Amino acid sequence: MQIIFYDKETTRLKSEKKGTTILETALKHEYPLYHLCGGNAKCTTCRVYVSDGISNLSNRNEREQLLADRKGWPSEIRLACQTEVFGDIGVRRIIRDNKDLKTVTSESKSSKTGEECFAVILFLDIKGFTSFTESNLAYDVVFVLNRFFHEMSEPILNNGGEIDKFIGDGILAFFQISNAKGSKQSQEEEIQNLKTETMKSAIRACLRMFDQLQKFNIEMKDRFNFTFDIRLGLHAGNVIYGDIGHSEFKSQTVLGDVVNVASRLEALNKKTNTRFLVSDVIYDTIGKLLSIDKKVITKLRGKSDVMKAYSVIGFKEKDSILLTQQYFDQLNTKYPNWIHNYENNLETFRNKNVNLENSSASNEGDLIPLLQILESIVDKLGNPKSLKKEISKLANHYNMLSIPRENFSKLVPVLLNTLEDTSSELWNHTISLVLKEVWTDITIQLLES
Repeated sequence: MQIIFYDKETTRLKSEKKGTTILETALKHEYPLYHLCGGNAKCTTCRVYVSDGISNLSNRNEREQLLADRKGWPSEIRLACQTEVFGDIGVRRIIRDNKDLKTVTSESKSSKTGEECFAVILFLDIKGFTSFTESNLAYDVVFVLNRFFHEMSEPILNNGGEIDKFIGDGILAFFQISNAKGSKQSQEEEIQNLKTETMKSAIRACLRMFDQLQKFNIEMKDRFNFTFDIRLGLHAGNVIYGDIGHSEFKSQTVLGDVVNVASRLEALNKKTNTRFLVSDVIYDTIGKLLSIDKKVITKLRGKSDVMKAYSVIGFKEKDSILLTQQYFDQLNTKYPNWIHNYENNLETFRNKNVNLENSSASNEGDLIPLLQILESIVDKLGNPKSLKKEISKLANHYNMLSIPRENFSKLVPVLLNTLEDTSSELWNHTISLVLKEVWTDITIQLLES
């Protein structure tokens, strides 16, 4: 039985006893393998990459698994101090010198040492921002750019995406799918469903960016007599995700060809006179859900194969989340006093249905403005995790108004009637059905909060 170390020179170490760890064999032969914690699974300096014979190794024990889960290691990366060997294997040291050691020991508990995942990659760039910088003060340029980044980032975060980095006047973001569980067949079905939903979330975020841009430009026109436009590129596939950079200045980022293609799709908008291009990978998956106004056949820079790209202008059928968000945008613009009507109707409901003398409502803490809570709920409809926190705030608000939980479901028609009475110009059958569906779902979570 032997352990082969593939470094600058191939080194073969014999081990006569099965079940001996990789580190024990290395130490016996005085082979240089870092182990700062003394082989007690309290550091990661002895980790190796297993290139051959992975089936001849013991399963991860509890201590190694804890580190592997924390670091996001693939199965090929093993702790030499904890991994027992039962047959021939081939490995590579990850830590070979002091520079490697410094890189590893700079990792935080949340560091990702490199993992592959499926993600939808989004590239955004501002059209014509250079002309704005040339005609305005440096302070105004930085102020406006930060405001712009805030407005454009909200749809990404509110639809389950993550900001990778801000690049000059652009944004790189990604929407990652989680790992599937269950049988192989169920995993494949779940992964396909996750890909579809993740792509829909990314599309919704992009369309929402254009809504945000309209509101942003109203303020920019008034303050700077300038308006902006954006170009978006969207692609999907397997990427590498990990901490990249100097040992003292690292950031988590996505890497790979998928990222490059998304960037080039964004740049292609300029040549094709479009604003939002998606790749054929995305179109082949959810194209039937999208409204397309242009199909582009192109050869991207650095690519030999011809690629199809599609200019997206919206969803073919109404997306309930996007429609709800767009309705509330118009509501707050045209009928800003609607919230006062709702608060008055809530008070009327409470007076008719709640015995205030027997109420056990809590009056502790500050009452967050109802409009602020409702707006935040609408914004975060595409991000269940964030939405849950906002719904808890709404439950607390109703409680502080002395409206008991058993009456929460009765508040759905109170809200809908308020909206219909206040915004007759915006109200129609479709809006009525969508808002009833969305707010019923919110109320179910409200009752469970």
